[in-house]
Amino acid sequence: MTLSLPRTALSIAEPDGLDHDGVIRFVRALEEYGHRMVWIPEVTGREAFTTAALVLSTTERLIVGNGVARALERVPKSAGSAARDLAAGYPGRYVLGLGVSGAVRERGVGPLPFLREYLDGVDKVAPEVPKVLGAYSEGITRLAAERADGLITFLVTPEHTRWARETIGDLFLSVVQWAVVGRSRAEARAVARERLAYYLTLPHQLAKLKRLGFTDADLAPPGSDRLLDALVASGTPDQVRAAVRAQYDAGATQVALTLAGPLDDAKLDAYRALAPQED
Repeated sequence: MTLSLPRTALSIAEPDGLDHDGVIRFVRALEEYGHRMVWIPEVTGREAFTTAALVLSTTERLIVGNGVARALERVPKSAGSAARDLAAGYPGRYVLGLGVSGAVRERGVGPLPFLREYLDGVDKVAPEVPKVLGAYSEGITRLAAERADGLITFLVTPEHTRWARETIGDLFLSVVQWAVVGRSRAEARAVARERLAYYLTLPHQLAKLKRLGFTDADLAPPGSDRLLDALVASGTPDQVRAAVRAQYDAGATQVALTLAGPLDDAKLDAYRALAPQED
């Protein structure tokens, strides 16, 4: 199918640090500000499908995507069944995002054949659910063009977005763009480094960043200024929007902002200021 999703979205990691009621208050605030879609990464703390269900059930119009659910966390039938029920219960408001890391090699299989077989299992129970793949490698990027309705990327430069667009043709492409709003460049780097620290421990993220031209010195914790400036937009809301335009110019169908830093009043003000002006 051809995915028709808002041109702007959010990728929200905040639910990992919130309790049940806190998640409800947060996503309702985002909807009230005018945001139309959120992607929910599965990183630490929260399970992908129950969190998607919580957000869908407590908002009225917000489109929710798993961005992305970890395929290694559950068998294909479980992922497909959960996705099928969410899509049926909230028509037009749910997208299944799937991804897999190099950790799958511990099972004696590479990421590409694993995900190809995994999609076979998901499609047996949820053939009509819109699906995107999280990918950086050429193999899985091409698999998205063959087997999915879109591609979602994360922590990438516009150069990677341009390559992805050339690789997948007209397929839907969402790019998750990190940002820090309302702080100086030095303060923004400090905020982003705290969140980036986890990703600089992951072999598949390090491999991706090396393919993008970053050196071992750039990737040594806590990450070089060059790395932070290339991956994280900062400044006023207008300056962040200017950085986002570079991803659109490189071929993104959608840009999903993720705001680094603690969830405080200043961050909520930033979410309000960055609500889409038009879609």
